[in-house]
Amino acid sequence: MLSADFVIATAIGYVGLLFVLAFFGDRRARSHKKSFLHSPAVYTLSISVYCTSWTFYGAVGNAARSGLEFLTIYLGPTLVFVGWWFLLRRLVRISHNQRITSLADLLSSRFGKSNRLAVLVTCIAVIGIAPYIALQLKAVTSSIQTVAGASEFGQGSLAGIDDVGLAFGIAAAMAVFTILFGTRHVDAKEQHHGVVAAIAFEAVVKLTALLAVGVFVVYAGGGFEGIFSRAAKMGVGPQDGNSFDDRWLTTLALSVAAIVCLPRQFQVTVVENSDENHLRVASWAFPAYMLLMSLFILPIAMFGLTSMPEGSNPDMFALTLPMAAGQDALALFAFIGGFSSATSMIILESIALSIMVSNHIVMPLVLRFSSGEPSGDGQGVSRSLLVARRFSIVLILSLGFFYFFFTRDSNALAPIGLISFTAIAQFFPAVLAALFWRDASLKAATAAIAAGFVVWVWCSFLPSFESVSPQVAMLLDNGPWGIAWLRPEALFGLDGLDPLSHAAFWSLTINVLTLTVVSLLTTQSALERIQATLFVDVFRRGHVAQGNFVRGSATANDLFFVAERVLGERRAAALFETAARESGVDPDRLEPSSEFIGRLERELAGSIGAASAHVMLSKVVSGSDVSLEEVMQMADETQQ
Repeated sequence: MLSADFVIATAIGYVGLLFVLAFFGDRRARSHKKSFLHSPAVYTLSISVYCTSWTFYGAVGNAARSGLEFLTIYLGPTLVFVGWWFLLRRLVRISHNQRITSLADLLSSRFGKSNRLAVLVTCIAVIGIAPYIALQLKAVTSSIQTVAGASEFGQGSLAGIDDVGLAFGIAAAMAVFTILFGTRHVDAKEQHHGVVAAIAFEAVVKLTALLAVGVFVVYAGGGFEGIFSRAAKMGVGPQDGNSFDDRWLTTLALSVAAIVCLPRQFQVTVVENSDENHLRVASWAFPAYMLLMSLFILPIAMFGLTSMPEGSNPDMFALTLPMAAGQDALALFAFIGGFSSATSMIILESIALSIMVSNHIVMPLVLRFSSGEPSGDGQGVSRSLLVARRFSIVLILSLGFFYFFFTRDSNALAPIGLISFTAIAQFFPAVLAALFWRDASLKAATAAIAAGFVVWVWCSFLPSFESVSPQVAMLLDNGPWGIAWLRPEALFGLDGLDPLSHAAFWSLTINVLTLTVVSLLTTQSALERIQATLFVDVFRRGHVAQGNFVRGSATANDLFFVAERVLGERRAAALFETAARESGVDPDRLEPSSEFIGRLERELAGSIGAASAHVMLSKVVSGSDVSLEEVMQMADETQQ
């Protein structure tokens, strides 16, 4: 039996290895622009952060309970990546042109550079991802307790350790790692090469570990035929889980939305993309990776059902099967694989969400209420950004921990992940409208996302607390004030659907209807029309991003003041010197053109987001001498 001390020491050592990989990966990527870290292989492996502990553990449990339903989580992303030419290529091209830093920044930039929309998307993303982070904490704590002996195999040295304490320690460790290597640079558009290198390494580890467990199970079970024939004779496994019902279609649709709209997936697929052509490799390599990850899921589940004691947790079969056979080394390797799956998700999700929080919530407040004079070293805003992102990481992981604390009695991992998938899917209609529908308006996108989120909270998020709250259980049974047709799982009298399908149906239906109707009834602002053209016609305009500013009376000194405050003196000076050299004049005689102002906006957007950058510059170039405080006072008017 593995000891608790050894298991925890192994986990700490593994995290230390990630520190080393991230540190040296970051240094190599910056010193060698053609390093292998910029290769399509590393890019593709980083996308595999989609495969979390839900895949490593929850997919086995899902297969044991529902048969082939687990495949829908892989089929959705496969469809998106095989058809990369249609959606992903457009997202990456627009992101490169517009200096997009996050999903919130994408929607904000498309719909009139509205920071209010960005704030809404950010808040929903933070709340919606909390269950997903809780899932990782639950999976890791359960795996530690299982592999160290606090399971059905006996009372090991971890038996007296509270799972809440374990989860808190894991969350704290992940916060420290993410802060150290995810917030080293203020420019959100600057790729996190060190972190991506660590994520790519973890992708190899978790794949190898799951394949090793699969090969062991197939060998121990007498081959695929022996495993499935024994399961059929014993009558174990799902009896109706292989039917293509409403839940199949729902999980397939949600996984399509998730691979695009999950903050970490947008970060690695779009923001971290350094070459659009890398999508060509990822279009077949990423589906192949997911095929390998899913290859042994069903055999592991069936062998576990036929060989493990009744009442064993199917989510932990990847660990308990090697342990039951006395294969402690394989069990430890499987634990590291599951640990990798969880840590990679937590790290990258926290980075992506912290960028959204700092850019769209904290940064506008800092710019509005801070003094107009830059600090002595020109790094005042840069330091504020770093502090904001670090604070955001702690906040995000805290929310995930508290959700874990209140729902830790839930037995299955997969339903927790699907709650987050349904929340994040509320962005997908707006994303499609942003890319393909020229007439979609800001008011429509805002109303649609808000309406879908409210329905999600009522139909999906609230019911997840049923096991810990008698009030919620009573609400699910009787509805508010005894109104049966408002019951969260039978809204408007629609009864009989699976709870997941019910929540997804109503939230997305109301979302899409609101987006369509409000867009048809409202008109776009001039800036919305400009941005709609840039997004919808992106391939007609090539790689050159267009500026949205008309030349006013702003001088180079006015613009340098703004740039220095956000970028710092060194980066601001380099930007202006480059523009002066291209124009063939001295830097102090530079006359800023509309093209230069557009370039400056994109540089600022890399640090503070498109909406905040536009607010800062719009008044400066309007034709009158104004202070930065006055620019901030006009923010609300500009963002309408």
